[in-house]
Amino acid sequence: MEKQIERPCPLGKGRMICLVLNYFLGYNFLYPLLLRHITLWLDPTARAIPDWMQYAVYIYMMIISIVLAYPLLQESLTTLRQRKTQVVKSAFLLMIGYYIASIFLNVILMQFTDTTTSANQSEIIHAVEISPWLTLFTTIIYAPIVEEILFRGVFYRALRPHLSMCWSGFISAFAFGFIHVMTSFFTGDFGDMIYLFSYALIGLFLVMAYEKNDTIYASILLHFINNALAFLLLFAP
Repeated sequence: MEKQIERPCPLGKGRMICLVLNYFLGYNFLYPLLLRHITLWLDPTARAIPDWMQYAVYIYMMIISIVLAYPLLQESLTTLRQRKTQVVKSAFLLMIGYYIASIFLNVILMQFTDTTTSANQSEIIHAVEISPWLTLFTTIIYAPIVEEILFRGVFYRALRPHLSMCWSGFISAFAFGFIHVMTSFFTGDFGDMIYLFSYALIGLFLVMAYEKNDTIYASILLHFINNALAFLLLFAP
């Protein structure tokens, strides 16, 4: 039986283009600009965007992503119902595999950089200090859903019928890694860009979760587990 994941993506070009534009153009540029203007209009002395506005944007992003990706999510739901136990077991096994692989990768990366934390991770730590609940929401709910829909549901699924798992996986994983070091790329902080490989590594494991189980809910679950553990480690003594 042909795997669902090897078939053409059920979203269609229109939905995929909207998902890509909504994330890269909307979430990364237009929505933050709009929020800044609204914040200053409401309070000219404000120095930060209120949490409630940010919640509104994150919830909007989730709703739009789910609506646009509905055919894909519905397709994956059928498989999930048949393989619930396998999906959960696979997610935890892949999580263990990822942590083992990340230890070896970090040892290698330490030879090329003096920093022990990426700029993205530092921003998350700072955000936890300012708005812990908002950061918790974006880390373990928003990111697993929206990012998996985009990078595995759109990027990987669009490439998979035309390329091998390896090529499709590497492209999807490095695109996923790039968004986590994108700020460093534009600011010229090339030392931080070495962490592209760290984020690409988890991207590869997320691809394996999707490919192995034929359901995007597997990669969403793995993404959730990884982010939840990372969030908990921030509070470890």
